[in-house]
Amino acid sequence: MRITGPSQAPTRASASARVLGRYDLIAVIGRGATSRVYRALDRATGREVAVKEIPVDLGLEKRVAAEIRAASRLEHPGVVRMLDWGEDSESLYLVSELVDGPSLERVFADAPPGDRAAAEMAADVLDALDHAHERGVIHRDIKPANILVDDRGHARVADLGVARLSGETGMTQTGGVVGTMAYMAPEQATGEQVTGSADVWAATLVLYEGLTGRNPLLGSSPADTARRAALGEIPPIRNLRPDLPPRLAKAIDAGLSPHPEGRPAPARLAAIIREEAPGLPEGRGKRAMALLSGPVPPILAGAGAAAIGGLIAERGFSTSALGTAGIALLAGAIAAWRAPLAAVALVLLAGIATAAAAPALTAIAVIIGLLLVLTGARHGRLVLLPALAPALAVIGMLPVYALLAGSVRTTAGRIWTAIAGMVTLLLWQVVAGASSLVFTGWEVTGAWESLQGVRAPQAVAEAIIDPIAAHPQALTGCLIMIAAALTWPLVVGGRDSRRLPAAVMWAAALTVAAGLAGGGGLEAVGAVLPSAILAIAWAARPWRALRGAAPGRPDTLSGTVG
Repeated sequence: MRITGPSQAPTRASASARVLGRYDLIAVIGRGATSRVYRALDRATGREVAVKEIPVDLGLEKRVAAEIRAASRLEHPGVVRMLDWGEDSESLYLVSELVDGPSLERVFADAPPGDRAAAEMAADVLDALDHAHERGVIHRDIKPANILVDDRGHARVADLGVARLSGETGMTQTGGVVGTMAYMAPEQATGEQVTGSADVWAATLVLYEGLTGRNPLLGSSPADTARRAALGEIPPIRNLRPDLPPRLAKAIDAGLSPHPEGRPAPARLAAIIREEAPGLPEGRGKRAMALLSGPVPPILAGAGAAAIGGLIAERGFSTSALGTAGIALLAGAIAAWRAPLAAVALVLLAGIATAAAAPALTAIAVIIGLLLVLTGARHGRLVLLPALAPALAVIGMLPVYALLAGSVRTTAGRIWTAIAGMVTLLLWQVVAGASSLVFTGWEVTGAWESLQGVRAPQAVAEAIIDPIAAHPQALTGCLIMIAAALTWPLVVGGRDSRRLPAAVMWAAALTVAAGLAGGGGLEAVGAVLPSAILAIAWAARPWRALRGAAPGRPDTLSGTVG
């Protein structure tokens, strides 16, 4: 039986009562909208079992009968077995084996299981569904709350309360739906004929949630969720997890096809998942680039904004130590709350600081800065990341920015982060000066001194464009950086055995490209090598061996989930 969060379910029995003459109810272990689940002792066998109690006045007798007929056909290690059933004057009782473990819903909320475990449990569910479908049983309500995790870390499908035998008359009125909307296939959400393909959709969506941390059908309201479910438009999983093996990502996208006939059979999908699972990391998400493979933590966004705000306050306004600290703290707090708002504030603050000295340059820089922020605002805290590009270039680690931009989960986010970083870098180096423009090896004096007091935008535009026109290899260098960022997910997305060779090839290609862009100069190659070595080390992830050798590390979820 399923274990869910608390709700106000009506019930007639109470803990410590005996039902059906043989089951002593011990404690409530789960509640649903129309039922309550007890841990109980079977007096005849001495075993503990799960007893679901359903009040008879809810009009669910027909649905319960369908559950009993469905469960009687199933005998599979991935299905919670039905043991007995009965009724009295007040309630119906369904007795099943007791799976003494949490629901997958609770696992997702409390301790995400990791990519490999999530994939293996999804394969368990699909194997169970294949068994059920062969016997004419459609579950129709696959969701994390109806999947239990046993003490070996295997998934068990529970709660056949809305299952329907193939060909059996529906249990709702025409156009009605049964199940949970946030996991419904489009045809089920719109009240059309439901086949086993709807179960495949739901099981695949559970895996999608396990790998990305979110269910894209969940809306801001029940009506919004219903609308999304009816449309069935799920973003390709590689938009969020570009690091996943391509074959696995393709299989997941097929399982979430809006057309039932386009979804693979559960056995076929389970086989693909099992074949690809060994190549997935045990931890949540491909953490080769740990901080950016998920949302940027508020503390990092706050720290970055605080550093920028403090620098602007000190250099632009010559504030006291107390004033600098105050502006830094304010900028950090705003960024942790709303990063795009903090980015706008920082751009305007920098503009105010430089407006008197270089009015035309300030106007152009502020316009470019605001355009970058506005185009990147939908990416949340990533909007602050382009400011890292000049900082990394100063310390000779510019290619690290390609790793960071390439580790952003969404394709749109990666593209924006890579382009915005290069625009920011070029503008900064042309204005402030640099010993190596991008990483071409050409020194740029910087236009700041010559543009002070200039009010003609045309003169400013020429001062910015001329160094780039004189060294067009800088644009080539920017394109190389953007290409490096967009190809980095292919490196971390491969199997463990292929990741290191792919990283070596990626680093070698970047080094050669940088050398050619810089005219073959050793300076350009030298600027790339430290970052290339870092990329190779990151892909190799030697710390995984140390983590795997840690004593007491559990082999299943039983050691990590309460």
